[in-house]
Amino acid sequence: MLNHSPEASISAKAFGKINLTLEVTARRTDGFHEINSIIQTISLCDDVTVWHSPDLFLEQSSYVLEPESDLALRAAKLLRNHAAISEGAKIRIHKNIPLSSGLGGGSSDAASVLTLLSNLWGLSLKSFEISNLAASLGSDVPFFLEGGTSYVQGRGEIVRAMSPIPKKWFVLCVPEIAIPFKTGTMYSLLEASDFTSGGLSRKIEARVNGGGDFPEEFLFNVFDRVAISNYKSIASAFDAMHAIGVKEPHLAGSGPTVYGIVNTHESARAMQLLLELKYGFKAYIAEPVFDDPVSI
Repeated sequence: MLNHSPEASISAKAFGKINLTLEVTARRTDGFHEINSIIQTISLCDDVTVWHSPDLFLEQSSYVLEPESDLALRAAKLLRNHAAISEGAKIRIHKNIPLSSGLGGGSSDAASVLTLLSNLWGLSLKSFEISNLAASLGSDVPFFLEGGTSYVQGRGEIVRAMSPIPKKWFVLCVPEIAIPFKTGTMYSLLEASDFTSGGLSRKIEARVNGGGDFPEEFLFNVFDRVAISNYKSIASAFDAMHAIGVKEPHLAGSGPTVYGIVNTHESARAMQLLLELKYGFKAYIAEPVFDDPVSI
């Protein structure tokens, strides 16, 4: 049971993610795109904590965003308005996931805030209510309510849990580039020939749910081509990943992070050091996670 004294806090690890596949199958009449994507939460994470407070506010630690631009604070206000309550809360987020990196940090923070404040405020919302709120905040937010390994469809609001993928290590290469209105820009660069049927995502789902592994050749991100063609720093990141031995580098989400998969921690750490010391990139390593991120 939750302790609702003013000193009580609830914490969660807001895990990042990578897309094993990201396929676009069609452009919708509402301006969004239909996707098929296998998404996996990873151990690189932000730390989110909430407390009771007379006011509702966000305490920023290691990053600076305008309050109204921060998805976590928007999530808190949306939840409070939906529940028709006047409760306040202090929200503290310690950022470890790079901003606007394609690793889903903002969306994961928002999902954690929805879950944590629902508990802190003692709300009895049904799961579909939380899911609908999440979908209204952003396409990746519904996935982060569940985490683990999931098959995601629609514009991101249809999330189907999968069996866990086999143990892997992810090497993350993060170019220093800011792309204005990044996701919309990347979608605008797609051509009809970039659209696929979703077949690679379905193949990975079938193999993993059947207890198997998946060939790296099945990995796919629709934005790889446009990112390499239009952004020199991302193309350089792909080149660096190939040079250190990554067979199948791909973007995480809409980028700019480029990831590769290796089998051991030792290999991942060695590649991280090469990316940092030889090629001058920020680099991280992470492993897949499947645990419930909320702890009380």
